[in-house]
Amino acid sequence: MSDTHNFLRYVLTDKPNEDAAIGPRVRLQQHLDLSRAVQLMAMITIFNTMIAGYVAYSMTHDGMVVAWAATNFVMAALMLFDYLRKSGRATPKTVSGRYVRRSESMSIFTGFVFGSLPLYLRSDPFDSLIFSSLFTVSMCAGLMCVLPRNPRLVMRYLVGSVLPLLVHIIVHFNDRMIAIAIGLSLLFFTIYFGARAAFKLYLKEVKSVEEATQLREILEVALDGSGQAFAVLSTDGKVVFENELYTQVKPALRNVESLGGVVHAHDRYWQTATYEVASIGSVEIFTDVTRIEDARQEAESLRQEADEASNAKTRFLRSVTSELLVPLRTIRLQASMMDAGSRIPV
Repeated sequence: MSDTHNFLRYVLTDKPNEDAAIGPRVRLQQHLDLSRAVQLMAMITIFNTMIAGYVAYSMTHDGMVVAWAATNFVMAALMLFDYLRKSGRATPKTVSGRYVRRSESMSIFTGFVFGSLPLYLRSDPFDSLIFSSLFTVSMCAGLMCVLPRNPRLVMRYLVGSVLPLLVHIIVHFNDRMIAIAIGLSLLFFTIYFGARAAFKLYLKEVKSVEEATQLREILEVALDGSGQAFAVLSTDGKVVFENELYTQVKPALRNVESLGGVVHAHDRYWQTATYEVASIGSVEIFTDVTRIEDARQEAESLRQEADEASNAKTRFLRSVTSELLVPLRTIRLQASMMDAGSRIPV
């Protein structure tokens, strides 16, 4: 959905879920936004109906305004019923999109009911069209602000509300109606391009979130595979992100004293490290250094064995030297005596 044609196709198609940009995350967000905004939409409909009906009746004294207001109150009651029916349910994790599509279809009829005020009035056609258009503009603009992630519903409501105004213009067409027709056309395109820009921005945000989620999953798998327990902590100490290994190791390391940055827990040795990160908080890493620690201890044990062997050799040589010293002196003394009293050279 990177260009106008794709957005227009998405708005007009009967199967929006087939669009490549509309994934499960977008469908779920549209469902949640709509289910939460139904109550607000009902209250806005009631408020605008009361104000528009009061202004229309005070200007025209036409009793048909009551009939128009009654139909809008019925639509608002249906919205409130829908809100109450869903308010007690748990937040879904996945949705099919059927509820949103049904609401999009109903929005055409809801917009037509609100925008049909000029058709109920028998006074001056131009005056009735003026204040009806003003309230219709406010309803459509407010709906776009409330549901920026549901452009199909906004556009359908816009079509439904503008359609009776165009019918009124055609029936009572004169020179003054041309300006109103142009204004309604500008309203239509303004809301269209506004909804398009807002929805494209939302899709970019969703894509960024999905890419970040994928990178986080890759990082988590890599850290787990390399034996690193990893966590990002906010400035107040709350865990922002942690991998599965950190969740398992952290409780065991909480009350263990570190010796030179290495702690022992779960029959493993862990190298602890904490880094401060500006504007985020801190990063805490526990690295599994069991193999390194075992090799170090083995090397230390071999060194001690070599030292003991060297000391034993030294002690042996000292004992051997002391035991052989006496006979060697005797032999030397006898040899010297033989050399002194004998003509045999020794």
